[in-house]
Amino acid sequence: MTRPRSWKVRRVVSAADATAVVHAYGLIQSDEPRPMPEHGIMNADIRTIPFHDLEVVVSDLAAAAFGEAAWAEHGEDTGWVTPVAAAHHEVLQHLVEHGDVLPLPLPGIYPNDEVLIAALDSSRRALEHAWRFVAGHVEWSVQIFPTASPRPTEAPAPRSGREYLERRRSQQDARNTERGRREIAVTQTHEALARGTAASVVRAPLDAAVTGRDEPMLLNNAYLVARDEEQRFLGLAEELHDHLVATAGLRIEVTGPWPPYSFVAEEPHDEDLSGVVS
Repeated sequence: MTRPRSWKVRRVVSAADATAVVHAYGLIQSDEPRPMPEHGIMNADIRTIPFHDLEVVVSDLAAAAFGEAAWAEHGEDTGWVTPVAAAHHEVLQHLVEHGDVLPLPLPGIYPNDEVLIAALDSSRRALEHAWRFVAGHVEWSVQIFPTASPRPTEAPAPRSGREYLERRRSQQDARNTERGRREIAVTQTHEALARGTAASVVRAPLDAAVTGRDEPMLLNNAYLVARDEEQRFLGLAEELHDHLVATAGLRIEVTGPWPPYSFVAEEPHDEDLSGVVS
């Protein structure tokens, strides 16, 4: 991020209005023209507020519905939060498809423009670092699943307690062997994808209650990919997918590009994948 010589905040203050709050979506480059989303949360209009050489993308929302008290009352209610978060994401998704964006977290509610700018200004160094880190990049999500759920094989009943114990031991050995084989395949895949990206984040796999699938998720990682490297990254993911299907009974699912949600807090680092694959 190029720092202006003066580095003074250009404040734009909303008219005092106790019935409205300012919701902040994210930061964008001020000198980078791009189409704005038509609407935000609850179809609210989108506008921007200057912040150094960036701009904050915001909406004005009804305080009674989305103010501090509303978040205190409904912030743990997924039925209330989910549509708000979805609308927040849709704005950021539109922005990232037309240029760089630094997402701001939920809840991003402020009583007016001045308080918002003051809050951002208090974290200016962290925001500047985060912007420099993600500028020119997008987030891609990679998940790995088995190609199909294993089907239990029917075997004749054991003829003795010894045969039962031997069978159980053999089954456990087979499971351990399969687990080790998958761990190696998943780790090698992650390392190959991470190579050449700006950063990666190892996230815990989602359970079946979230995915709605019978097959367990074995990998759930995020990769920060330079925009001019996206085709290379996607081509590599396709090659790795074909290899995993043929050799390990696994498949890769890639989604994106997303706003760089996983990379805004601090510079990530590769983590150990041991224990992640089950």
